[in-house]
Order: sequence, then structure tokens, then C-alpha cells
Amino acid sequence: MHQSPLLDLVIVGTQKSFTTSLKSYLGEHPDVIVHPQVELAYFADDKEYAKGYKKALAHYYHNINATGGKKMVAKNAVLYASEIALKRLHDHNPKCKIVLSLRNPVDRAYSAYLMEYNLADVKFGFEEIKSIATNADTNYWPFNIFIDAGNYARHIKTIYKYFPKEQVKIVLCEELLEDPLKVCKELFNWLGIDEDFKPEIKVHNPTVKNGSKLYAKASVNLLKRSPFLRKSASLFVPSHFNHKIGNFIRGINKTDKKYPPMNPSTRKFLLDYYRNANKELEELTGKKVTTLWSK
Repeated sequence: MHQSPLLDLVIVGTQKSFTTSLKSYLGEHPDVIVHPQVELAYFADDKEYAKGYKKALAHYYHNINATGGKKMVAKNAVLYASEIALKRLHDHNPKCKIVLSLRNPVDRAYSAYLMEYNLADVKFGFEEIKSIATNADTNYWPFNIFIDAGNYARHIKTIYKYFPKEQVKIVLCEELLEDPLKVCKELFNWLGIDEDFKPEIKVHNPTVKNGSKLYAKASVNLLKRSPFLRKSASLFVPSHFNHKIGNFIRGINKTDKKYPPMNPSTRKFLLDYYRNANKELEELTGKKVTTLWSK
């Protein structure tokens, strides 16, 4: 009986750490197939998971029958922070290779905030992150997304619970920015494919200012909260093209302007907040981040 191909490598995080760029670089390799959508939600989304892997394959890899033995690569930038999702991934393929891209948690927090601000999902100023971090309310989603997501050592311990260290590669954003081809070469070699292939290097999914907050809010409501629209669209557009419609609608509102840098006092607070977590990360992984991420 024909069995559905398993995922060979999954980029499990972290959010706003160039994971979309890394997925795109790997996906350019002729021996790799990736999903065109920014994220593969299957393992993290209860409803998708309940429908089964075959349905997810049809949605995310609509040309799966033409893979010809290519390596299957996926990406979900928040998977690392969900033990349930990691267990599901392990149950799917205990031999799956795991890639975790890590960015200075202070910069990652600000970038994640700006992304949610662009989507009109947050209304408070970033300076309120101090009280959010201090309160540490795990039932408050901004704490989980902006603050706790940067406690990398704790999340890596969960990854190691399901996947042995030899199946996990940790890449610092500094390494990816300094020499992306070297990182890709190492990952291609790890996958057992031609390591000399050179993808086109450019930044994917950068965070830039939206032109109109009203439009941003309206587009979110249109794309996420309109069952009628989703049902109507499905009659005319295959599900694997939905992400292109969403990207087009959101792209209309993007500008070439960038947000200002973080307030220095807020940055100092977050640097102090993550100091012990970064030290634990360094001890756990050998990555020299305590000095690198001290400013």
C-alpha cells in the first residue's frame, strides 16, 4: 500500500528569526520540496491535525506526486514553543531533522510586536512590554508571543525531550546573516543532497510599516474572520492558492518605511530580563550568545 511521504526536516522556529528566508533558500534546491505557504500549521492547529496528514499534504504540497524522492521540508516558526505540536511531529516522524533559528530575544520581541501591530492585533505601545514581562501572565498571549518565546533554553529542553541532539541544528541569525551560503551548505549536507547548490540570497518576509491601520484591521477581519468569504473563495480557488490571495490583500497596504528603533530604556530592561536565560542557552548549546546578545 502506498504511504504518504514523511517530512525530512522541519524549521520549528523562532518567529521573526529569518525562518521564512531559510525555508525559501532550502526550497530552491532541486532535491527539496517545500510548501509555498509561509507556515505549515498542521502540527500546531488542532482542527487541521484532526483532519489527518493526507489532507494536509494535499493542501500544503499539492504537487506531492511529482516529488520523485525529493526531501520534504516544512516550516512553522512557533512550533518550538508547543510541546503538543512537537510530540505530534515526533509521532509523525521520530527521525525528522529539526532546525531552530535563534535571534537576540530582545530584537525578536520587538520584531514580533511590530508584526502583530501591523496586523492590528495589538493596540498598546511597546513600552508596556516591561509590565507584561514583570506580570508573567501565561494566560495573556502577548506575554507568550513577545516575552516567553525568547526563553530559548527552556524550549530547547522540550525539543530534546522528543528529538535527540544529533537531530537538532541550532542556527544563530548572526551566522545566517554573515554567511547564509555556509549555513545552507551545512544543511544540504545534513540532508544528504548536493551541498554545492547555491540559492539566491535575499530577505523574505521583512517587517515594514503598513500604510493604514484601518486597512490593516479590515484585511484581518476579511481574511481571518469571514466564514462567508472563505467558503465562497473555496468554490473558485484551490486551497493551496489561498496564501497568494492573502499576501496580495496585505501587500497593498505595505510601504517601504521602517519602524524606529526600540526605546533605549526598554531595550536595557529586556537585556537584563534575558541575561540569565541567555547564559543557560549558552551552557546548553555551546553557542556564545551571552556577549553577542549583551547590547
